[in-house]
Amino acid sequence: MPAPHPLTQTPSQAHRDGAGRSAPRIAGVDAARGLALIGMFSVHVYGAFAADGSPTPAWMFAGGRSAATFALMAGVGLAFTTGGRRPAVGRGAYVAVATRALLIGLAGLLLGYASRAADLDVDVILTFYALLFLCALPLLRLHPRTLIGLSLTLAVVGPVVLHLVRGALPEPAFDGDPTLTDVVTDPLGLLCDLLVHGNYPVLAWTAYLCAGLAVGRLDLTSKRVATRLLTGGLALAAGAWLAATVLLQWFGGLWHLWRAEFSDTPWREARSEVLWDTSDGSTWWSLISRAPHSTSPFDMLQTLGSAAALLGAALLLTRLPLARKALAPLSAAGSMPLTLYCAHVLFLATGALSDAPDLLYALQVAGALLFAVVWRRAVGRGPLETVVAAGARHARRAAECHEPVTARPPTEPVDTKNP
Repeated sequence: MPAPHPLTQTPSQAHRDGAGRSAPRIAGVDAARGLALIGMFSVHVYGAFAADGSPTPAWMFAGGRSAATFALMAGVGLAFTTGGRRPAVGRGAYVAVATRALLIGLAGLLLGYASRAADLDVDVILTFYALLFLCALPLLRLHPRTLIGLSLTLAVVGPVVLHLVRGALPEPAFDGDPTLTDVVTDPLGLLCDLLVHGNYPVLAWTAYLCAGLAVGRLDLTSKRVATRLLTGGLALAAGAWLAATVLLQWFGGLWHLWRAEFSDTPWREARSEVLWDTSDGSTWWSLISRAPHSTSPFDMLQTLGSAAALLGAALLLTRLPLARKALAPLSAAGSMPLTLYCAHVLFLATGALSDAPDLLYALQVAGALLFAVVWRRAVGRGPLETVVAAGARHARRAAECHEPVTARPPTEPVDTKNP
């Protein structure tokens, strides 16, 4: 039996691929997901703006980027669970992905009750995440190059479509994060919130999932692939950020955005707000914003690039034994993001240490890393990940029992070296 690749973990820590085979985890992927997770923690704890109106460091560095990385990594994980470099996408795979989406969505809707009760300003991502998975079903057979093209198209065109349709679609009747109750009382409003009005509008955010699905079909143990992710991601992020800055600073974008959406604040005090606060999309000028979660083409491309670069950097770092060991706690956390994200939101809902954000953040990060390391060594897969995986596995088996052998598609390998 050949020795495992040095960048992967042992088979005891493996997940299952689309054909039900054991597939070892890749340390760099888990480390990138872990970084995205603690970045989201920071945004939830520190918020967007300080008392003096200036953006917090958490918002400046992790705002939008962490959530985008989380969504891109969802696509990578989806690729892994449907065969990785050799896609195995039959009826069983479709049913397994749909079941996974429903269970994640259920977790998000249940968290909504805690978020609303505590009046949290968190914007739980899991319900959007679930709809992204459902939207990915028709994309599972596509070639990586096609997925990358679709991702870039959605990143540019999606925000324009959002701007055009946002005013025509009903807004949700509920305030805050959606719950199971809203599924019954306001299903249309909930769907429009997930697709268009929410903080992670699926109509545009599918771009991140497409990119992740493409990346997950590549050979992520290849140094060449990792380097391309890092350099290409940095180039895309820097180019989008600089282009938006030029339009905002030299072509009057800041002034027009201020007049349209921030004119109640004096101009001298509004510059930081215009640059960093999320636009409400009431003007076409909002499409040149680079503020976190503005969902403009520039915001989408910049965060898409930064997410790819982060993954590439993590893959390259974990090629070094010392770095891989140093990042092991992050990798452990990244292997159970659903469990840790839910625990994070529930802890915030208690209100404990809400007046001491530094201590709150330090305890949450330390607690998450410690729990992840101990649980992973003792048990393996995270608690909620185990539940979701079991549900998907049983759904797959039930579907495959009724699937004719001739209906199963061939599993042709894709070009894994070149995205």
